[in-house]
Amino acid sequence: MLLKKNQRFTWTTQCESAFLKLKRELCSDNVLIPFDPQLPLTLTTDASPVGIAAILSHQINECERPIAYASRSLTSSEMNYSQLDREALAIMFGVNYFFDYLYGKQFTLVTDNQPLSKILHQNKSLPKMTSARLLRYASFLSGFNYKMKCKTDTEIEIADCLSRAPIQRTKITTGNSINEEVSQLFAQKVFQISSEVITYDTIKQESAKDLEIQKIIQHLHSKVRDELYTLENGILFYQVRILIPNALRQQILKEIHSTHIGIVKMKQLARTYVYWPKIDSKIEKLVKSCEECAKTQHNPPKAPIHPREEPEENWERLHIDYAGPLDGYHFLIAVDAKSKWTEIRTSKEAPSTAVTIKLLEDIFSTHAGILRSLCLITAFTSKIFIDYCKHGGISQMFIQWRT
Repeated sequence: MLLKKNQRFTWTTQCESAFLKLKRELCSDNVLIPFDPQLPLTLTTDASPVGIAAILSHQINECERPIAYASRSLTSSEMNYSQLDREALAIMFGVNYFFDYLYGKQFTLVTDNQPLSKILHQNKSLPKMTSARLLRYASFLSGFNYKMKCKTDTEIEIADCLSRAPIQRTKITTGNSINEEVSQLFAQKVFQISSEVITYDTIKQESAKDLEIQKIIQHLHSKVRDELYTLENGILFYQVRILIPNALRQQILKEIHSTHIGIVKMKQLARTYVYWPKIDSKIEKLVKSCEECAKTQHNPPKAPIHPREEPEENWERLHIDYAGPLDGYHFLIAVDAKSKWTEIRTSKEAPSTAVTIKLLEDIFSTHAGILRSLCLITAFTSKIFIDYCKHGGISQMFIQWRT
């Protein structure tokens, strides 16, 4: 009845008496049992927007009998975690709180979060694409011998209840070292890109105004599936890179591009510190339109020279060209591609199709063999010469002059 809208909440003496009686029963011998190292262990955890809880229990005749309960309220920064991170924090809290019972023993780890049970599964390697905080949680849990199990909300009602009504703790040390490590990592990223314009405060303020970023933050608080985003003190991170709000993106590009280091190095630098959708294409467009970058970039690599394949027989391919004039003579030089034998014919007449055919006929009559191709310059392109080669079954291979 109290969960319905427009229903007035009234806490009577009867309610207080029932609540105290329930607490006494939960702590009595009727519910709690002593720890027995010979019995199977189960750790059940759950998280809510205000607290986290863990229950250590024994499995007796397919029934869970609790050994001890633990819960605590979330700090102000932890309340800003995504729901997935809060569920993972509850596991870290439970494992650390009951460390003396769990370390070196096999136990079953129970959660109601399906994605988290896959990320932290005992038979899987550390996930490569997830938030920085979850990566460190997974690394810590790899030192324990556990089996992951996922149950529904209705199957872990006690843990759910304790997480929604946690014990208020003024000093929280459980699991703090890992969270401090993640916070320092994120703070270092912000420090590395800080300038007169880009500061921690400006990123935080512009992130609060950016509708796209705020939509992602709302999604993190309401959804429980695995995300690559982490919210840290008002700044959103994509893995370990800062998600830059739209208003600061041009300034970030200007900072990265200030030394004209080129597309590849700019992308490498961006992938270390900052992120936003299509950042690579923005970098490419900026560098390609920059005159200074064009002056300093390397020439494209030259294509390797591929030599012509050597013929199988002599006089299969002949390379010809003219030299001269010298002392009134023109010289037709013909070189066999395989044997490198050279034939030279002289003529007082200027090179022409008729003269060339006459000199070639003289060479062909001297040497036996089947000529299949002529390698020559583009000057030998008259129709008469082309017809002559076709009639003789000779293919022409043209080359260009290089100066």
